[in-house]
Amino acid sequence: MTQHREWKIGTHEARFESPNTLSVKIKGDIRVDEASQLIDICAELGAREPFYLIADMSEIGTIPSEARGVASKQIRPEWYRGVVYVGASFVAKAAVKSLSVVFYLAGKYTADVEFVSTPEEAPAALARQRAKHRIRVA
Repeated sequence: MTQHREWKIGTHEARFESPNTLSVKIKGDIRVDEASQLIDICAELGAREPFYLIADMSEIGTIPSEARGVASKQIRPEWYRGVVYVGASFVAKAAVKSLSVVFYLAGKYTADVEFVSTPEEAPAALARQRAKHRIRVA
């Protein structure tokens, strides 16, 4: 996969670190074009091989319905080995969990999803997901 890349999309930041981890920091509101750009990054990386995503939502603003619609239509669960959400609100957790259940029931989602409160907790959550993946593969 790619070695190391960084993107700045509006107020949001994304960073890919080898071998397969994308960290995204959402800061403020997410416009439709920004949502599309973030999804394009995930699509590009996921087309090569599934990756782990750390999505820091601790500073998220609003996500207009148009941006949510773009995300729900374009995101592909097969891009991800696992996802760690940092600082997600109750509403965000509920939305993610319901979408995960839909993908799971459709047989399209096998990635682990975990929620943590702080960025400092994300590496341990990611390590747990990597360990589970290694056991499944073995």
